[in-house]
Amino acid sequence: MEIYQRIETIKERPAVVLAIGAFDGIHRGHRAIIAKTREEAQRRSVKSMLMTFSPTPREVLGSEKEIALMKADEKIAMIRGLQIDMLCIRAFNRHFAGTSREDFVTRLLKYLDLKALVAGPDHHIGKQHEGGIAFLQNCANVYGFDLLIVPKSTYQGSEISSQRIRRAIKQGRIEDVNAMLGYKYRISGKVIPGRMRGRKLGFPTLNVKPHLERCLIPAMGVYCVRLTLDGREYPAVCNIGTRPTFAEDGISLEVHAIGAKLDTQYGKALEIRFEHFIREERKFDNEADLISRIENDIETCKTYLTEEKCQV
Repeated sequence: MEIYQRIETIKERPAVVLAIGAFDGIHRGHRAIIAKTREEAQRRSVKSMLMTFSPTPREVLGSEKEIALMKADEKIAMIRGLQIDMLCIRAFNRHFAGTSREDFVTRLLKYLDLKALVAGPDHHIGKQHEGGIAFLQNCANVYGFDLLIVPKSTYQGSEISSQRIRRAIKQGRIEDVNAMLGYKYRISGKVIPGRMRGRKLGFPTLNVKPHLERCLIPAMGVYCVRLTLDGREYPAVCNIGTRPTFAEDGISLEVHAIGAKLDTQYGKALEIRFEHFIREERKFDNEADLISRIENDIETCKTYLTEEKCQV
């Protein structure tokens, strides 16, 4: 896959079928657009191309500065896996956000031989969302490219969107999140020292610092996850919370690998893929009750993974 930071650096004005968007999380709706882009490019014997942005527009312009669902390098890797020929991952800032819809189209056509533009039914370009579908259809008629509209993907009767997925993550509805994404929600990070509470209880955990400074962490609670470390995958239980039984301050993210001894892995990179919400975090009266609950959580995780035909 050819990767560019600006379309102005693309040589020889290649013939392309193009899709433009933040593609935040590359959920099922995005994948439908990407699949259509790839299929149309193959049918026309031209290159498939995506134009996306980093940071995402909502990270820059949103009133609450939304957190992206994945890192830029994760997005690139996923797009490469979807067999797209060309990717322009454009730096997004307030200056670029002020580009008019006419200037945006003019730039595209100067550097690309645009055969078709693939978009969702609510797509828009240019400052303040001024270039909607009607404008794009007029451009298609004037400049001789096709505008191909892909219907919205739905889940449980409602449209899938990055914002809906973000809300579900914050609520801990991991099964819904994964269903809308089309893959398992994941967080990558590195192992950092902790207070070794888990080891003293007989359940050593890896304390995790996410790679992203602003990372979308699921709601506090206990989750069935898959842990990837040193190229190996382990079934695991992940706890997100404040350790209320021990009255410790701050949010922690720690993971216990089932059936493996993985403590003291400080500084190593890992990935956590969320599979299933087990329970909310709660305070226990004593360590014995906590140990009993952890044992129960582990059995719940084993049962879930076995039912999902995963190797434990």
